[in-house]
Amino acid sequence: MNSMSKWFMRAAAVATAAAPSIALAQLGGAPAGLGVSDSDLPTAIVNIINVFLLLAGLVAAIVLILGGIQYITSRGDEDATEKAKNTILYAVIGLIVIGLSAAIVNFVISAISGA
Repeated sequence: MNSMSKWFMRAAAVATAAAPSIALAQLGGAPAGLGVSDSDLPTAIVNIINVFLLLAGLVAAIVLILGGIQYITSRGDEDATEKAKNTILYAVIGLIVIGLSAAIVNFVISAISGA
């Protein structure tokens, strides 16, 4: 990866990470329903983990789309086609793992908290 694309990826990561804070600051702080101000620790943990899993799912979906674009633009080149197929396969596996981990985390936390 060249230095320009590395810089762009870092800038996009910072902007993505800062966007919720900026939006909440415009609203006058975090709403009570987000679990930020709740004293219930399991609820806050589930909310934080779900946000990270959502971001991971978005990244996996973007990788899936990029793999599809690579596959379309491979033009019959066997190496490029194989690379694109592997990208799509790994993105789908990632989406499955993310979905299963979300279900497991929510189940375990609800079982522990008794909710």
